[in-house]
Amino acid sequence: MSLIKLIRYRFFLFAGILPFFLGQAIAFNVQQALNWSRFGWGFMGIFFVLVAVELFNEYFDAKEGGDRIFAQQQPEIPDWFFKLAVSTLGLAFLVCVYLTLQTGWPVLLFSFLGFLGAYFYVGPPIRWAYRGFGEIVIGLCYGPFMVLGSYYIQTQKIDFVPFYVSVISGLSVFCLAVLNEIPDYYQDTLVGKRNLVVKLGKRKAILLLKSGLAGVFVLLILGVVTKTIPVLAIFAVATLPWLLKSIKRVEKNYDNPTVFLSSVNTIVVTHIVIILSLGIGFLKADFFTSP
Repeated sequence: MSLIKLIRYRFFLFAGILPFFLGQAIAFNVQQALNWSRFGWGFMGIFFVLVAVELFNEYFDAKEGGDRIFAQQQPEIPDWFFKLAVSTLGLAFLVCVYLTLQTGWPVLLFSFLGFLGAYFYVGPPIRWAYRGFGEIVIGLCYGPFMVLGSYYIQTQKIDFVPFYVSVISGLSVFCLAVLNEIPDYYQDTLVGKRNLVVKLGKRKAILLLKSGLAGVFVLLILGVVTKTIPVLAIFAVATLPWLLKSIKRVEKNYDNPTVFLSSVNTIVVTHIVIILSLGIGFLKADFFTSP
């Protein structure tokens, strides 16, 4: 199995890269300019971290059984995956040190918090995914940590607006993580993954999913009404009928894993639409001055 196939494109590209761009877009809205050097270094650092996350996940899942317990063919994960993951994380740390010297100590803090999520999500001894904290860690890493860190390297400050937006991004990815775990309920139970879906059961997990998605759209609408976020963000509400139909299908077929592929894709697309509508909205220079 090639390295590229092992990097799961949904989380790698959309859940990882887009929040970084979102933080940059909000910073551009505030300053009407970007420091392109910091943009490039920040993007490089995020890229290295995301590669390390996927390599760690594949390596430790293979060691523990993980997602492959019911697979008829067990792909062999070489030991160099771990070494490469450590190396890419080391490169990310070097980028972190450079940006810290350029902007300030909060970059080091965001990077350290990101490391706690990147390695210990499935890595010993903490293994967040096995203790019921994995989904929360994912939400924090792909929400507040990523968006606020990205915003900070451009502005050298933390503001309410990027924090508000980061909560929307994080909660959206949290919902995606919960949905993605429901079809893996039995295999996760067998390998000892005490994630939220295993702890709550499928029915309550779906209720948690619905509550989380409701929170995302309430925050979007409230943000638009209070002029905290761009009006264009309301465009994401157009995905609601499709999303509700998908969730209804999941409720009726929660014991049928084949149903979940289209539902996961629905939430992935919804997440992309939310982040893009926010980002494009913030890139409009007249956002704060428009009547």
